[in-house]
Amino acid sequence: MQNSTVIMPSKGQKIFSVVLGALLGGVMWRFRGTHGYGGSWGLIAVGTAFTLLVFVFYGKAVKNGFVLLPVLAVSMGLTVTGWGASNGLLSGYIRSVAEFPGEGERVLLFSQPRALMIMLLTGFGLLCIFGVFAGTLISQKEYKLRDYFILIAVFFTVSYLTKATLSHLLIKAVSPQLVDLFKDGLAAAGKTGTPWKVYMSHFDKIPWGKKIPFGRAYFEIIEHISHALSAVALILFVLIGFKDKKTALFSLLFNLSAAFSITAADFFNVAGTGRGIIAKIPKPAAFEQNSWGMWEFFTGFFIGLFLMLIFAFLSGKQAGEKTEYKKKSDKMRFAGAFTAGVYLFALVPARAFVMRITEFLEIRGCIENESPFDIIGICALTVTAAVFIFIKLKKNIFDKKLSNPVDADLTAFSQTALAAYTLSAGVFFIFLPGGVIYELPWGENAFFTQSVSSAYILPCVVVFAFALWCVLLGVQMLKNRD
Repeated sequence: MQNSTVIMPSKGQKIFSVVLGALLGGVMWRFRGTHGYGGSWGLIAVGTAFTLLVFVFYGKAVKNGFVLLPVLAVSMGLTVTGWGASNGLLSGYIRSVAEFPGEGERVLLFSQPRALMIMLLTGFGLLCIFGVFAGTLISQKEYKLRDYFILIAVFFTVSYLTKATLSHLLIKAVSPQLVDLFKDGLAAAGKTGTPWKVYMSHFDKIPWGKKIPFGRAYFEIIEHISHALSAVALILFVLIGFKDKKTALFSLLFNLSAAFSITAADFFNVAGTGRGIIAKIPKPAAFEQNSWGMWEFFTGFFIGLFLMLIFAFLSGKQAGEKTEYKKKSDKMRFAGAFTAGVYLFALVPARAFVMRITEFLEIRGCIENESPFDIIGICALTVTAAVFIFIKLKKNIFDKKLSNPVDADLTAFSQTALAAYTLSAGVFFIFLPGGVIYELPWGENAFFTQSVSSAYILPCVVVFAFALWCVLLGVQMLKNRD
C-alpha cells in the first residue's frame, strides 16, 4: 500500500460544487423520467452523473475510485421503487386506480399527516444504498469491495423480511384507512384472504396490485416502509458493524435530504388540486401544466444540491492520508473495467438514444409498434462502443501497463467523462426529434413572455438549466487546466 497526502477542495470550490450538483440533479432527474431511461436505467444514469461529479471535486481523496465508480452508479438503481400512487396523496385524496365493478374509480379523502409521513418514508429509502456508498468515499474507514456487497445484502435481506412481516403491521399504524380500503378492493375483485395473505401470494408485484382497487397504493407503501426500514438498518450496520460514524452520519443526512426533496417538490403536483395542506396553496398560473415534469426536475435539483452540500460539510478542509491498495492482476482489472465501461458508457446511453429515435419513428409511422428496431439498434451501438472500449483498455492495461484503466487520474477522467455523459444526455432529450427544444415557443410572438407560460415553462427551465450547467462545467474544466 502507498500513502499520499490529499487536500480537500477550497471553500469556494465547495460552494461551486453545490451549484453544479443542483443543476446536474435537476436536468438528469428530468431526463431520467422520460422515455429512453426510466426505472432503474434512469437512476443508474443519474447515479453515474452524480458519482462523476463527486470525483471531479473529491477524486483526489477517493480510494480506488475507478473500481468504485460502477459500484456507486449501479447502487442508485438498486432501490428503484414506484411512487405513482404515493405522490398524489398530499392532494388530500386517494384514488382506487383500479375500478370497482359497476361503479368505476373511487376517489376518497385521505389524512394529510399520514400522506406527509408516507412521502417522507418514500424519500428516506429511495437512494439509501447510494447514500451509504457515497459516505464511504470520505470516510477514514477502509472499505474493501466485498464490504459493499455485504451492505447490499443487508439492504435486500431487511427489505424482503420486512415486506413479508413488519411492514404489514406498520402500515396499519401509518395508514389504517388504506388497509381498510384495500380490503374493500379485494372483496370487490372477488379475492379472498387478508391483505397480508394476498400480498404474500403476489409478493412485491406492484403491477399485479394495480389490478385491485387501492392495491397499487397498498403495494407501493409496503415497499416504501420496507425500504425506509432497510435504510435505517444500513445506517446501524455501518455504525455498529463497521464502527464508522462518518459514513453513518452521511447516510442519515442524505436520506433525510432525499425525503425532503421528493416531498417538497411534490408542491408542483398537488398545489391547488384539493384539500391537503399543500394542495390548498394556489398553484401559480405558470405551473398549471407539466406538473409531473416540474416535480421530477426539482426532486433531482434538491437531491443534487443536498448531496454536494453534505460532501462540503463532512469532507473537512484539512489534509488527509489517501491509501491505494495493491492492484489486482491485469486480467482482472481489464475484465472489471471492460464490464463497467460497456454497461455504464455504452449500453445505458445507447438504450436511451435508440429508444428516443424508435419512439419518433413509430409516431411518424416509419416503423411499426413492437418493431425489433430498438433491440437491433441498441445491440449495434453497444457492440460498436464495446470494441472501442476493448481496444483502449487493452492498450492502457496490457501494453502501457498503466495503473489506471485510462491514461489520466481519477479527477481528470471524471471531468471529461461527466462532460461527455451529460452532453450526450442533453442531445438525446433536448435536440433529437421530439426533444425538449422543439417544445419551445419559437414561432410565437413575445417569446420571453410565452416562455414563462404554463405550456412552455418546463422545457424552458430544463433548457436553461442544462445550458447553465454546460457553461459552469466548462468554467470548472478551464480552472482545472490551469
